[in-house]
Amino acid sequence: MIEMGLSLFAQYHIRQLLHAYRDRLRLVAAPGRALSASEDADLNAVVEGLYLEDAEIERVFRQLNTYATIHSGFSPASPRALLSANSSSRRELEAKILRLLGLELMPLAVTA
Repeated sequence: MIEMGLSLFAQYHIRQLLHAYRDRLRLVAAPGRALSASEDADLNAVVEGLYLEDAEIERVFRQLNTYATIHSGFSPASPRALLSANSSSRRELEAKILRLLGLELMPLAVTA
């Protein structure tokens, strides 16, 4: 039985991240699933659907809660600034959060 989930803070912070990158996210885990991570999805249900074993689900919840707290220290006041951030540590952390949710950030399209 899974006893923990994402904290309200982590859910809020991850939703902001998902919103900021909503046009650049690609599902890489279990394509075709009815439920995938988005700013409107039940993120606890998404994690529980992606991972099979209770111990693994709890590990992912712990990691996401920790990563959201760390990432909030990088975050500027405006979510729009997430798109222009140039910190490699921040980008790596965002990639880890997204990967745990079965997502990948697609590169920005270059227009001439």
